[in-house]
Amino acid sequence: MTRFTMNMRALLAASLFALGACASTQRTLSYNAGYPDADVFVDNQRFQIWFHDTDQTVLVQRGDPQPLRSLLAQNATIYSSDRALGPLWWGAAANAVLMQIGCYGAEVRGEDQPQVREIAYTCPDPVDVDAQVAERREAWRRGVRVAAPQG
Repeated sequence: MTRFTMNMRALLAASLFALGACASTQRTLSYNAGYPDADVFVDNQRFQIWFHDTDQTVLVQRGDPQPLRSLLAQNATIYSSDRALGPLWWGAAANAVLMQIGCYGAEVRGEDQPQVREIAYTCPDPVDVDAQVAERREAWRRGVRVAAPQG
């Protein structure tokens, strides 16, 4: 094993340890690690959406569709210092799919992670969220487009 490879592995291990220490990162890792449930464009910004298996929350992450852990690694490097998008953008991304099933985002969490947010949502009327997501996932993965938030 070359010295470069050993150094890269040590750096990766240290980075993963640091990420694991954050409560919000641990929360992020409680989501399904596979491909996202929805690919959402808010104006020209691209987001990926994962529905949590047990909680009324969605994970919203910037970037192209790919498995969650791959996207986390990309965002830790590419977008790590980009904090240009305010909470309205994250909410618009989540609401692009939530509103289709009769729900809406209620709280944006995770400001300590530059390119990941968790959105708690509520549904005024009873909704079988799992069934709705399963029914709409393929269409959502082809892309959902919404306008940029105003304000």
